[in-house]
Amino acid sequence: MSKTFTYPALRSTRENFKCPNCSQALTLNADSHPKTYSCTNQHSFDVAREGYLNLLLAQHKRSRNPGDSDDMIRSRQRFLGAGYYRPLSDAIVNQVANSAAGFNQALIDLGCGEGHYMQELRNGSSKASADLKLLGIDISKFAVRLAAKRKMDARLVVDSAFNIPLFENRIDTAISVFSPISSAETARILKPNGTLIMVGPGEQHLSGLTELIYDKTVPHAGNPLDSAAQFTLQESIEIKGDISVKGSDILDLLTMTPYYWHSRPEQQEMLTKRENLETPIHFYLKIYQNVSP
Repeated sequence: MSKTFTYPALRSTRENFKCPNCSQALTLNADSHPKTYSCTNQHSFDVAREGYLNLLLAQHKRSRNPGDSDDMIRSRQRFLGAGYYRPLSDAIVNQVANSAAGFNQALIDLGCGEGHYMQELRNGSSKASADLKLLGIDISKFAVRLAAKRKMDARLVVDSAFNIPLFENRIDTAISVFSPISSAETARILKPNGTLIMVGPGEQHLSGLTELIYDKTVPHAGNPLDSAAQFTLQESIEIKGDISVKGSDILDLLTMTPYYWHSRPEQQEMLTKRENLETPIHFYLKIYQNVSP
């Protein structure tokens, strides 16, 4: 059964989040301030009511509400919850389950969004009665709040995946689903020989949707690493299929993607009136090993 993560005061500072101001370990004073984390330099951060930490400093924001819009996040939550991407979530869960450590490891979702894939991983680890230490980070506070409401026993933080508030060699596996990351920063937090699972769209992904929006479609370029110097590619897994999207789920599919911003009002109206949309889904899971010293 899932539960809310309570952010215990951990014995090892390497297990704690880092202060975004000074990089010292954030610890909890359970007696005097049971919901406030602070460092030795007295920088403090309160745990939100839903149970997450917001470590994104105002000076590090590029906009008032960075990350995907609230509408995109809600649409993604509904669409993914309807099961259209089940082959992808199953592939991610199976990849972790069949690794050397199985679910008995520390795993972080970089750009976790509203927590759909984390929830699937937690469900898998619960069925296996395994000790999966689950962490999630996203720059959108709204997305992290929704993820926290899932109460899936995960440590969740609002911050950038390009400045991960963890100490070195902390994580066994990092995953990124359609989310850009920093190779150097990801390698830093991964343990030696740790695993990175990069998920990106295949060339034909959602072509049934894009052909209704663009006069000429361009194949997807995937979700590439910004640098491969820290990693070696171990395996590439291709997932292909077809889905039939029904009713209001069609607009959710459009809204959760960048295609929404490229579609004209009349195209959006046309999609709201459709009863069904047939489209391929196409993904690549690229499995990398951390080779950084």
